[in-house]
Amino acid sequence: MQGSPLMASQEHCTVEHLAQVFGHCREEIIAEWRQQTGALLRDLHLDKATLTDHIPDVISEIIRDLALGRDGALSAEHTRGSPPAHGVQRFYDGLDVGEVVAEYNLLRTAFVTVAERHDLYILGEAARIIHHRIDEAVRLAVTAFAAQQALIHKERDDEHLAFIAHDLRTPLNAISLLVDELREGLDPKALADSGDIFEILGRNLQRVGDLIKQVLDTKVQPSGAGSSFQPERRSFELGPLVQRLILDLRAVSSKHAIQVVNEIPRALTVFADAGLISQVFQNLLGNAFKYAAQGRVVVSARNEAGTVTCVVRDNGAGIPLEMLPKVFDKMATDPDKEGTGLGLAIVKQIVEAHGGMVNAESAPGSGATFTFTLPPRGQS
Repeated sequence: MQGSPLMASQEHCTVEHLAQVFGHCREEIIAEWRQQTGALLRDLHLDKATLTDHIPDVISEIIRDLALGRDGALSAEHTRGSPPAHGVQRFYDGLDVGEVVAEYNLLRTAFVTVAERHDLYILGEAARIIHHRIDEAVRLAVTAFAAQQALIHKERDDEHLAFIAHDLRTPLNAISLLVDELREGLDPKALADSGDIFEILGRNLQRVGDLIKQVLDTKVQPSGAGSSFQPERRSFELGPLVQRLILDLRAVSSKHAIQVVNEIPRALTVFADAGLISQVFQNLLGNAFKYAAQGRVVVSARNEAGTVTCVVRDNGAGIPLEMLPKVFDKMATDPDKEGTGLGLAIVKQIVEAHGGMVNAESAPGSGATFTFTLPPRGQS
């Protein structure tokens, strides 16, 4: 009795026979994988199969293992190169771990599809060899993906801590100046009656300042991690918020004999994170105070078709022309001024996290103008 076609096919499904067929069909397997992966990437709205050029090498290694009838040694390219690089790239492409695994699992599907196209089946030892090689690629890619994810999370945490520390310096300086003003305003008897309270205040303020400096010295590093800020938006009046900030910083502006003028219409409202926008104005004012000693700083804002444009303008010395193109870059500092290079970088990140844009204009001796936008509700 003649055997069935299924049995005839299974008789030819030895590891050696599959190795021969796949050796002749290598380009067909590659084409099948690319077709299926292309569909997956289109579903993920990713326009290209980034760094998937290592898959033909993985396919060649699988065919080699089948021909040997055992698991061969992983190539150096496989263990140290392409799958880990692919995992890192897919992290930056915005895929999750499951989608990275899915890309490699489609390679299993490609082998099965090509085998069935030739009336063959992948069974037993052949299946184990194929799956072993693909599992190794998945392991390497996912390990690299997870390591990069952990690194970026740490960078973001460090950066956010540095940003917080940086923005504590301005109010801390204001408090120190107010304490000094209070002490100088007391008559000798009242000062004597106060005991050592001002010394205690001074020591504690210095201790906080030292802690802030320590954080900045250890955490300030350039990072490509993206924004550290997640705005919690609500509607609020911008003018009163800025006025409160100007009052809080009055000790700093007075020390440098700077007049600060708030020209924001009182009824002007924005849809934004009030705390973060306060940080923006604090850093822009702090920057203006560096360059506008005995000068004038004007804060204004206007609403144009729902987009609020905010402006901080000073009549100080202006920003050096060579610094202007990189003024919002992290670590960019004026060598003639004390600073960490974080203040304006924080401004840029917060504004862009709100969906807005920021710009700086300056001319030597004519002051500087910083402008940023806050889009209307529903467009951020």
